[in-house]
Amino acid sequence: MAACWLGLLGWDSIGQFYKGASLGMGSAASSFIPHGHCYLWQPGLVGLHVGSDVLIALAYYSIPLTLYYFVRKRKDLPFNDIFLLFGAFIVACGTTHLLEVWTLWHPDYWLSGSIKLLTAGISLFTAKELFSIVPNALALPSPTQLEQANQELQAQIAERMAIEAELKCYQAQLEDRVAERTAQLEASNHQMEELLHREQEARSQTEQARTEIQRYANRLTLALDAAEMGFWEWDIDSNRITGTPQFARILGREPSSLENFGVEDWKAQILPEDRALAASVTEAAIAQCQTFRCEYRLRHPNGSLRWVNSVGRCEYDADGQPMQMSGVLIDTTQRRLDEANLRESEETTRRQLAEIEAIYTTAPIGLCVFDTQFRYVRLNDFLAEINGIPIEDHLGKTVWDIVPELAEHQERVLRQVASTGQPVLNLEVQGETPLKPGVLRDWLANYYPLWGLDGNLQGINVTVQEVTERKRDERELEARAQELVQLNLLLAQSTAQVRERNQELDQFAYVVSHDLKAPLRAIANLAYWIEEDLGDTLPDETRQHLTLMQSRVRRMEGLINGLLEYSRIGRSDTTTETVNLTTLLHEVVDLLDPPDTVQILVPEDLPTLTTKPLLLSQVLANLIGNAIKHRDRPDGRVEVTVADQGSHLRFTITDDGPGIDPRYHDRIFAIFQTLKSKDDQESTGIGLSIVKKIIDTEGGEIHLESELGQGTTFWFTWPKGGME
Repeated sequence: MAACWLGLLGWDSIGQFYKGASLGMGSAASSFIPHGHCYLWQPGLVGLHVGSDVLIALAYYSIPLTLYYFVRKRKDLPFNDIFLLFGAFIVACGTTHLLEVWTLWHPDYWLSGSIKLLTAGISLFTAKELFSIVPNALALPSPTQLEQANQELQAQIAERMAIEAELKCYQAQLEDRVAERTAQLEASNHQMEELLHREQEARSQTEQARTEIQRYANRLTLALDAAEMGFWEWDIDSNRITGTPQFARILGREPSSLENFGVEDWKAQILPEDRALAASVTEAAIAQCQTFRCEYRLRHPNGSLRWVNSVGRCEYDADGQPMQMSGVLIDTTQRRLDEANLRESEETTRRQLAEIEAIYTTAPIGLCVFDTQFRYVRLNDFLAEINGIPIEDHLGKTVWDIVPELAEHQERVLRQVASTGQPVLNLEVQGETPLKPGVLRDWLANYYPLWGLDGNLQGINVTVQEVTERKRDERELEARAQELVQLNLLLAQSTAQVRERNQELDQFAYVVSHDLKAPLRAIANLAYWIEEDLGDTLPDETRQHLTLMQSRVRRMEGLINGLLEYSRIGRSDTTTETVNLTTLLHEVVDLLDPPDTVQILVPEDLPTLTTKPLLLSQVLANLIGNAIKHRDRPDGRVEVTVADQGSHLRFTITDDGPGIDPRYHDRIFAIFQTLKSKDDQESTGIGLSIVKKIIDTEGGEIHLESELGQGTTFWFTWPKGGME
């Protein structure tokens, strides 16, 4: 039977946890008290509310995902936005339930009220939108209306076909009459003398024939007008076409415009893509003495496009040469549109039914329909798989026959839906099925009433989603969350220790800077005073020793400053600013103040970069300063270039100095390493180490290219950050 998962936990242990939590928050509580006080921190009551709100929130969050997936897949459905609004409304409702859990221990009622206000706004907006689309939804045609329109269209087509058949009958009668009168006239030619004294009688017969022909013509014109057909005649010798007013209207012309209407005018109105077809059908009909039938498109003088169906027959002289062609022209545009709309509607209906059927059969949740007697009348493969019983064994059976362990609870819910007509949603069910006897499984079920067109209950739709794995995952996730909390505590402790060590290191650096520099300054001052006091009496060797001692004191002070600077790289905060690279390079060169004999080439029109200008200036100053300091002749040339490499800029500093032996390329970036005697040149051996550490810390890299006697090239990459 269904049982709340919280029942599996120990109520006493939960109560102790809740009371401990409430006591732990007492010192931090505001003027409000946690909502749990309203429940007197009773474990059962608190657990009931927590479990219910959490499960409702989980269900509310899962439904919008299904709605979003459905809207993404069914882009042809109208009113997609209302589904998304419902999703937002459901997510907001789920959030209010989570805040109900939160306020049990944290009295953040202003936050809870704000979320409820947001939920109210979304729900009101959703209700407003729903009211506005109801008339449009009701205006959509039903399958019955489409079927009725189809039947009316078929009736119109049958009526037009009957009129065409009647027209052909009239035309045949007319041809027979004309043939009969022609035969009479030919006989009269052979009996000219006899006809002379019977002239009055012949004229009377001719007048009668004309009257009869006119009567048939009038009837034919009336039938053509009723059928909305235009009659036309084509005189092949003169290539002139005449027709009825209806014929002119089908061509989009005024009847008076047909006075000088020719075959070329007719061809000009036929769409170029259809002219070859119309011409070939006409030529074949004339050559084979057959009825001309062709459907093609015409363009009216106003630019509109119409479909027409033309039918005609050709008349021949005694030598078999075509004299004229007569026929009718029918505007079939509306029929074409109706047929296309009907096909589109039928295709849309078939596609929607196929999609619904595909969803039903392939949905990753169990679906079934019960009749009013609570017997299975339909279900999908997924539900049959959940129960472990084939589909055909379900049909006509009740839940007592299929899943007796769950039958009592299921039947109670089905009766509730049948009696109230209201759905039952997000009902958790726990129990066993024949597929896995003895194994407790969890499901999330929804029950919807199925109404007929007459408003009576036809059955109950049920959706079943197995959440056994999700329940287990939730328990595992909770355990992992506890582990993560412990790890975060350890990380916070480690961070505090690192911060403490950094403070100690800064203190040590200050002590070193103060306590070591003071004796060095004293030694330097003593050497200077000795040299000043002894004056000219000081031997040259002693003077040289004093000078060397002062030089080494300065180098020692430089070493101390370099060590302090090296230790601070990456630990001190450096301001990020937007600077122009051209301006920055010129400022670095001005600070170095190179001799006039040394030429420094800096590119112009460099981009503006958002970076740490102090660190970049320090790198450039060290590299350009080394190129100036280590030249082996009075003059020299140093060139700086900048290249864009996507996410980084590549800076290149090239000089024409003595170069560096490749054997020493790997050691020059090591701290305290110099290639000359420290007494020959003032150098601490820390500059390039500081450069490399700065570049490494900022995410770049530095390399050296040099040969003895061929100058030196240092290049390094620097992250662009924001660049204009």
